[in-house]
Amino acid sequence: MGGYMGLSLAMHDTNAQSFVDKGTKNFFSITVTDATTITSGYIQPFYASMTTSGSITTTSSQICPFAADVFLGGTISAQVAGMYVYEAASGTPVLDNSNISGIVVYLDDLGDTPGTRCGIQLCIADAHPASYDGFIYCRIEGSGSVTNLIEKGGTATNPTYLLKTNAVDGMVSIGVVEGNVAAAAGWLRTLIGGTQYWIALHASCAD
Repeated sequence: MGGYMGLSLAMHDTNAQSFVDKGTKNFFSITVTDATTITSGYIQPFYASMTTSGSITTTSSQICPFAADVFLGGTISAQVAGMYVYEAASGTPVLDNSNISGIVVYLDDLGDTPGTRCGIQLCIADAHPASYDGFIYCRIEGSGSVTNLIEKGGTATNPTYLLKTNAVDGMVSIGVVEGNVAAAAGWLRTLIGGTQYWIALHASCAD
């Protein structure tokens, strides 16, 4: 049996919905309970497909099958997220050889060279540093455990650099190394502000 889509719409005009002061409700909700045997295809409660063939040349334009704008006002002490993904077990699942992710981004052959290409692009224009402050924030919850903070898989050739930045700006501290430092077993190559720096790899560390 192939997969199915819980909602598939073909709209030839815009469809706008407005809600005011509805409190804690799901304004649009789909609940799927499935016990079928799937051998191929997808189970997708919501599916969007977009194909372009025209000309979109203004840099301020965007092509986004999914988009969310959140404007914060009032007093907020809760979590705010443009998108929230929650995954958990139902009963006693068998997950051998499964590939489980909160979000998957797959860039296929684009056919030409873009100005910027990345799996995820993060932009911050706010100038109010927080207690926990970074482009990526990782947290292990409860009794959870993770082997690697970042892991690269696949069989393709590794990237050229581990890290590249557009400027130094305090990210690199150059100084004299003190103490007896053993020869490195290897190096990780970075490109900081246009200058190559090498991060030494040691099999062991001693004071």
